[in-house]
Amino acid sequence: MKMLRVLCTLLLGVLVLSCDSNRVYEQYENIPDFEWNQDNILRFEVEISDTVQANNIFINLRNSGDYAYSNLWVFVKVISPDNGIEEEKVEIELADETGDWYGSGFGDIFDLQVPFKQKVVFPKSGKYVFEITQGMYDLKLKGIANVGIRIEKEK
Repeated sequence: MKMLRVLCTLLLGVLVLSCDSNRVYEQYENIPDFEWNQDNILRFEVEISDTVQANNIFINLRNSGDYAYSNLWVFVKVISPDNGIEEEKVEIELADETGDWYGSGFGDIFDLQVPFKQKVVFPKSGKYVFEITQGMYDLKLKGIANVGIRIEKEK
């Protein structure tokens, strides 16, 4: 009976995660030892085939409670299939003025999804590359666990 309950719970979890019909792409990169070195360029390769549907692009971030700042600056480079390059500096607010972390928390890890671009229609099909680097003054930024990209269909 206990094994059946565990199996049903796992099956329900898989179904909930797999029923995200708006998701086009979602991937995280782990930051070794929660120390994001400025030289560590996170690279996400996304194959896009739909050039009609509008999409929303998010930066996903997981930080630990011992992260020293209330914000995070990142550089985002997008390379299109025809090798066109767009670069942008983005500030991500991680905590409010009282030090309370935004996002959902599990233990000492906080999960935040931040809009990067809204209503984007990809002009060409093919491989788009998103590169993210940290843009803080610290050469090694402590307290960042994972960084990711999510692309979902505009509702």
